[in-house]
This record gives sequence, structure tokens and C-alpha cells, in this order.
Amino acid sequence: MNRIKGFIYDIITFFACIVSQKRNKTEKVLFIRVDEIGDYILWRKFILELLTAPVCHQKEVHFVGNSAWKSLFELEFDTSIFSKIHWLNKNLYKTSIAYRYQFSKCIYQEGYSAVINPTYSRAKRVDDSIVKAAKALDNYGFIRNNENYLDYEQAYDKNLYTHLLPIFERPVFEFNRNKEFTQWITKQPSQVNDVCFSAAVELPETKYKYALPSKYLVVFPGSRSPKRIWSASYFAEVCNYIFNRYHLTVVLAGASSDIHYGEDFNKYYTHPTINLIGSTTLAETVSVIKGANCLLSVDTGSIHMAATVNCLSLGIFNGSQYGRFSPYPQNISNKIISAYPTSIANDIANATVVKDKYEHIVNIDYNQVTPAQIIAIIEKENLFNI
Repeated sequence: MNRIKGFIYDIITFFACIVSQKRNKTEKVLFIRVDEIGDYILWRKFILELLTAPVCHQKEVHFVGNSAWKSLFELEFDTSIFSKIHWLNKNLYKTSIAYRYQFSKCIYQEGYSAVINPTYSRAKRVDDSIVKAAKALDNYGFIRNNENYLDYEQAYDKNLYTHLLPIFERPVFEFNRNKEFTQWITKQPSQVNDVCFSAAVELPETKYKYALPSKYLVVFPGSRSPKRIWSASYFAEVCNYIFNRYHLTVVLAGASSDIHYGEDFNKYYTHPTINLIGSTTLAETVSVIKGANCLLSVDTGSIHMAATVNCLSLGIFNGSQYGRFSPYPQNISNKIISAYPTSIANDIANATVVKDKYEHIVNIDYNQVTPAQIIAIIEKENLFNI
């Protein structure tokens, strides 16, 4: 079935290009970044430097971004930073033939002379399909890993990129990898050293501002992936402990799709909560996180959102992509605390094992991290000395 679907995707891209006879001849550069919220957060501060690259000199620069984090982009950047922005609805791009055709046709007709794709884990069916639709003479990217490529797709990007940056070390924290790519494109040292929002960024005042207490804990009980879940009873056990000892009110957060996770949490939690699940924009969520004493979440984009506002975070991880997205290097953020199953402690202490076993997603139950572990971290680190 996946082969058939991939073949259909390729046919759509092919016809979108051959049917579109009209093609703009103005020299233009296209940046593509369509992965998830955490990926964007760890890349976004390099945008201004990337725009100074020689390949962009005296050219129109366009951007394809993931519509899922559009509000975060607009929080920090004026849309005029690029001459044109194409916001991609990834779900429609993967499910709607008509949407995929029109989007690919639009990209082809722009007539880009160069495409820059700074994503390491490129996907044949998403960003690389957009690169192929652009039909540019020069394409810049990483020598990718195989995370988003199936075995039978390996030849798809052969000769697609004219300039590829090799990866000599693994694992590399994603922020540092983005920095390396930026310096490669710009041919200049990068001055970006953290993921925090600048003082000039004005976070929106959420309409729930006056409902929030002076001391609170933000909890993301859900995840976009059903495999990336920590038990509701585990969340509740930790939160009950925190409330009883430190009197922090729980503020539940997340997308509308996480509502049932919040309901499950409330079955086990014995104190009142403020439930904002599905009720705030991404920008408002960042504002809520900024005012919190701490964030508690499984491995999701919320951890990286907390890093942008220097909020103390307790993250539950299972070892997947160890060293790439967590643990955070201290020089980038010293407020992100990562908890891993004790069963893999020896593995993740061994750099060779990490490269061989934990570079990609691993099938280890997040529930191997216990509430007792999190409570022990809280007390050992004296996190809530308030």
C-alpha cells in the first residue's frame, strides 16, 4: 500500500510540472522547512543569517513553512521577511490529491533557481517532493539520515541535490546541526547561541491571564503520537505530590486532539485543575508557559517551547534520537531536565551504542520512566524552592 501511495504521489508531482507550461523566469531562491514545532524552534533563529547567504544575494527569497506553526513564526517575524510565503498543510498534502497537485504546480511555476532545504531527516513524500517539483538548477541540503525514507525509496533523491553537507558526527544536538548548516550556506560564523525569544518579541496576553494563579505547573498530558504517551496515572501521581508539597496548581495544555488525555488525567488527579487543552493558540501557549514555575511533559514540542522562554521543564523521554533533541546542552539551556528509563542508562552513556541504537525512534515504553524517578529529581535538584 505504501508503494502504491508513493507512486501516486510521484505521478501527481510529474503532472503538476508537465501541465504547467508557464514558468516564471525571475531568479528566486526557495527555503523549505516543513517539519514539526520542535524542529522549527531549534532552527528559527538562524533565518536572518541564512538570508545573508551569497546564494540569496539580490534575489527574491520565498519560503515554504508548515502551517501548524504559522502563529509562532508570525509572533517573531514580519511576513515581509520573505518575498512570498507558501504555508503547507501537511495533512492535506499527504491525503488530498487535489491539494498536492495545486501546491506542486504553484511551486513549479515560480521558477526557482535555487532551493535550500535545511532539514536533516528529509522525507521523500514531503519536503523532497517539493524540492523535486521546484525543478531548480541548484539544490542545497544535508546528506540525510534514513529516518523518513523507506527502504524502497532510497534512490528517490539521487542527483536531486547539487550541494550536500555531510555529517561527520552523530549524535549532534539539532540546534548545533542547524548552526553548522547555516555557516555552510552563509560562509560566515553564526552569532546565534540560544533558542530564547528576544526581548523585542511581545507574547500575547492570553485571555486566561486572570484565571492563572501566581504559582502553577503546566502539564501536557498528551502527544501527537499514540506511541509517545506517559500514563495519565503517572502524570497525576507526580502532580499530586507537587501540589501537596509545593502547592502548585496544575494548568493542563495541549491541542484539541489531547482533550481525552486531559480527561484521563482528571480521573486520577485529586485537586482542581485549570484546563486549557484546545483553548489556546501556540503563541498563547508559550505565554502561559512563560509564567509557569515548571512544565511537565512527555517528549513533544512543548519542551522546546519552554526553552524559548527559559521555563524550567521536566521531560519524559524513552531514548529515541538521544543527543539530537535531548538532553539539551547546558550552554543552550540549563532549564531542561530530561528523564530516561533506568533500563537504558548504560546504553545512553556509551557514545558508540547511541549511534548504533538510538539515532532513530526506538520502541521503548515511556512508562519505563516512573513517577518516583521524577519526584526524586525534583527533590535532589531542589527544583521548587519557592
